[in-house]
Amino acid sequence: MKAFRAKTKAANQLRGDYKEQYTRLRDYILELQANNTNTTVKFVVEDETNPDAPTRIFKRVYVCLGALKDGFKACKRELLGLDGAFMKGPYPGQLLTAVGIDPNNGIYPLAYAIVEAENKLSWTWFLQCVADDLEKDERCNFTFISDRQKGLIPALAKVFPSAEHRFCLRHLHQNMKLRWRGKAFKDLLWGCATTTTVQEFRSKMEELRTFNTEAHKWLSSIPPQHWSRSHFIGN
Repeated sequence: MKAFRAKTKAANQLRGDYKEQYTRLRDYILELQANNTNTTVKFVVEDETNPDAPTRIFKRVYVCLGALKDGFKACKRELLGLDGAFMKGPYPGQLLTAVGIDPNNGIYPLAYAIVEAENKLSWTWFLQCVADDLEKDERCNFTFISDRQKGLIPALAKVFPSAEHRFCLRHLHQNMKLRWRGKAFKDLLWGCATTTTVQEFRSKMEELRTFNTEAHKWLSSIPPQHWSRSHFIGN
């Protein structure tokens, strides 16, 4: 037990005490807003049945720095990548991010949020925050690219029903590799994705069917307008 307590103490000195840091979240938010003009921070706590309770339990926080917001609007590239990642530590959660592309085709971070889980409710909340910051409504014709996370797909359809939703082909290939591995499958997938006409797409899909009927059946179940260039709209 002494060794365990010593290890815990050393870890706290190295990384800080998690519980204490959560108590400083409001100060952190105020500091962000004080030193970054036009910064948006939305802070959500769990519902408390006792109104006399002196504290509240953290639920979600959304951050969009003012400079990044203004820069993204000035860039006028209507493309955003969305992704989520697990948080490790004694208080697990999910980190949600919205990332664009700058004029040099470099990564341009726009906004992030810490939420309790990656589901339809949290993604809807995050996307609505992004929509408010960018002053976009349901008629927005942005293009979003993401993995096929189940909660994200209906959330995008709800908040941005007019937007285009593309699936990241790298994630698609990772899913394919769970059952069908090898360079041949990868080449066939990329061939189907990079075709520019519907006729060429059908030809490539037929090559995949001839090579492996199960892989063809799996890929055919994913609407091509989300991942094949041949089915993308002109704008």
